Amino acid sequence: MRQRSPETWRQIRDSAVGLMAERGFDAVSVDDIVAGAGISRRTYFNYFAAKESVLFDPDPDDPGLWAELTAARPPGEPLWTTLHQLILAYTEAAGEQIVRQRRVITGSPSLAVCSRETCDRFWDCVRGWAARRGTTATDLQLDLMINTARAAFATVSARWDADTGIPGLHRLIDEAFTLLRSPEWDTL
Repeated sequence: MRQRSPETWRQIRDSAVGLMAERGFDAVSVDDIVAGAGISRRTYFNYFAAKESVLFDPDPDDPGLWAELTAARPPGEPLWTTLHQLILAYTEAAGEQIVRQRRVITGSPSLAVCSRETCDRFWDCVRGWAARRGTTATDLQLDLMINTARAAFATVSARWDADTGIPGLHRLIDEAFTLLRSPEWDTL
């Protein structure tokens, strides 16, 4: 199998998201994307399975970023705090893309379902890391915390106004994590 270039992936994504932000998701075709990116349809489909994929597939470097973010968390930090900080750090690192993506989703609400489905890779990474980090949490507690963090992020993302930028998103994330914090979780 031919190695795919992260630079080409980003070139296609950036062209597509720019067109979608300008015209709206439904008004942009794959042909528009390939013309804007200066590539062939075949190249597009070597990188993305569908038009929605260009918006929601993780950046090729995201798994490495997720590994760096999880590795940077201090040993012994309560898991709830870690989950909160991981979301803040990832949204900061991917800020510009997240703002652009949110603007496109706002114009085509049916896309929100796609974004939730593709977040699975991030949460799978976090779950695997949390299980290996040596916590006193049971599997049930671990899954409840991760799923609660995931629900909090999905809820605030749906309410977030992209015009407030990443600082506005972070205020909502902080508020949600504060509201949902269980004192017992500070010990896990």
